[in-house]
Amino acid sequence: MLGIDLGSNTLRAVVMNEALEKLEEYEFIIAAAKNLSQSKVIGNEAIQRLKNALKELSKKHDLSKALAVATAAFRKAENTNLIFKELKEEFGISFRLISAQTEAKLSVLGMQSGLLALNLHQEFGFCDLGGASCELSFRGNYLSFDFGIISFYESFQTTTNKAFKPLPYFKTKDKKLQIHTLIKDKKLKSLAFRTFEEVKNIKKSLKKQKMKRIVLNSGVPTSLAAFKLGLSYENYDAKKINGTRICAKEFLYFALKLWHMKEDEARFWVGKMRKNYLVAGALLLFALFDKEELIVIDEGLREGVCVAYYKGLF
Repeated sequence: MLGIDLGSNTLRAVVMNEALEKLEEYEFIIAAAKNLSQSKVIGNEAIQRLKNALKELSKKHDLSKALAVATAAFRKAENTNLIFKELKEEFGISFRLISAQTEAKLSVLGMQSGLLALNLHQEFGFCDLGGASCELSFRGNYLSFDFGIISFYESFQTTTNKAFKPLPYFKTKDKKLQIHTLIKDKKLKSLAFRTFEEVKNIKKSLKKQKMKRIVLNSGVPTSLAAFKLGLSYENYDAKKINGTRICAKEFLYFALKLWHMKEDEARFWVGKMRKNYLVAGALLLFALFDKEELIVIDEGLREGVCVAYYKGLF
């Protein structure tokens, strides 16, 4: 079964058999959510990148038989139906626009399959920070929050000319003190301080549940895990990063390292058109988590679609 996750920044596809073994994996940068908050539509460049990705997949797979789902950016865009109609006519593929709750449930199925492969059976919460939304799942509860890496960063970009005055360091909490002390770049410091307001509501939900172990599966934690292991974007290996333990402060150091990288170096490590969005995402996750045990799993929505299919759930 070919499962496709068309997200706000990437299209991820996987081929899985009935034993839930991954046979082939694909990832393409689409950047569907870029400028979406202003234009309300998926841009022509993103549509062309999407078509190019499907053209590559169609060389090896019959896309009419794929289980393909689309998420937050396409829930928000005004031209989604038109895009899906064009893709159906050109490639024979039928995309299903799924709800935030369905997205969270399917993502958890995918993450759980990854945990089982690692023989991890403890109680976990699940966090999927995407380009235009964030899903938090715990004990059968599924919550979706209307913010994501791309939407947050672009919102910040449109307000950078506004005056920003961070709190004096002696009045701040420890994390804000770290930001005040470690970050010298004014733009990055401003971005970092704004993350605390952005994650305020999801952090309240997280604290209520008192989850000690959280599984993270989106592009920011997987990129951080790969970077820690010295894996470039082209040499990314899910088997190597699965099960990686990270702590919240590592997101801050990753953001700092990435922010000051030259574009060519950043492209080598994290891929094209990802640097600034990953910085924003890393700062969001730094603000969100504290002492939780954070575990990185590559599996997510695309695998969850296949798992649901084989279990007769989708």
